[in-house]
Amino acid sequence: MKKFITIVFLFFALTSIYSQSNRSIKKCNIQTFPTLPKLSIRALYAVSDNEVWFAANRGVWGYTKDGGVNWKIDSIELDGIIPEFRGMEVLNDSTVLLMGIASPGFIFKTTNKGKTWKIVFRNNQKEIFFDSMIFKDKKNGMVIADPIHQEVPIIKTKDGGDTWQLDSNEVVPILDTNTAFFASSNTNIEWKKNHIWLVTGGENANVWLNEKKAYTFDRYATPLPKGATMTGIYSMDFWDTKLGVIAGGNYDKADTSITILAATKDSGKHWEELKVDQPMFGSCVQFLNKKEIFVTGKPGTFRYDLKKKQIIYLKDAQGKNIGFHTLRISPSRNVVWLAGGDGKIGRIDLKK
Repeated sequence: MKKFITIVFLFFALTSIYSQSNRSIKKCNIQTFPTLPKLSIRALYAVSDNEVWFAANRGVWGYTKDGGVNWKIDSIELDGIIPEFRGMEVLNDSTVLLMGIASPGFIFKTTNKGKTWKIVFRNNQKEIFFDSMIFKDKKNGMVIADPIHQEVPIIKTKDGGDTWQLDSNEVVPILDTNTAFFASSNTNIEWKKNHIWLVTGGENANVWLNEKKAYTFDRYATPLPKGATMTGIYSMDFWDTKLGVIAGGNYDKADTSITILAATKDSGKHWEELKVDQPMFGSCVQFLNKKEIFVTGKPGTFRYDLKKKQIIYLKDAQGKNIGFHTLRISPSRNVVWLAGGDGKIGRIDLKK
């Protein structure tokens, strides 16, 4: 395995952002950080207010520990193969896992903050396409892939990612024809306590729930659009085992008649549409707290109050939308990290 391109640099851009609603306009600041050109960043992990890790195409990964002032950026290449990373997990200060999507599908692990990487899983099936990685805790993790002959490949680890295997007790979902997952923001799996959720798009926009009452997944319908290649659920987040949200829509088309957001209060069995009054597509949704969520995608980013049903759109100083592929909220709930195209990373300090 060849490891190359080590960059530590010092720069950032500060852009004024206006939070807009029908009742008020208030100003906050977003710092934007250009990492490397021509990067599409869809894997993001917020360790703290000031430390965030990212992974992207071109085998690129990186992190900052000081709020974006300095960045460590590096790349992985293996025997001429450059992986495209769309999933990652940070287990502790030095241990990180990266998930490459297309065949051969790789999972890499470092225990020394990226000085060296080890391949802990490899799948050479030509049809394999990994979509998302999640860890329930520091030991138990899971990766899903697009269905092969309609059957969803699910692999799990019980030792912090050192070894991976199919769970012999798992009865995997059998998806309808032309139904799959979207690897848009590493958020189409959720795992809390004894609940595992998967979300699909394409021919059907469904939520699949395994409550561990039996080793099966139950399928539930949602109000998000279905029936076309780029329609459906792109992202999901659960606050606890009951309260959850999904986001998506139609990647190829955006208008206010298309449902992009919905919420559940019963673990995903029933969903209520959340109205959005501007044409949008949701690539990633995350809870800020039990009452509020952040959503980013095309063409912008907004904060949604679930109780008041009030939307606050984030705009730049020129009044333009700011959109990203993915976002994560720091454990303190004080900072929102975002990442997207052209190697762009953003940081919003909610305390200011």
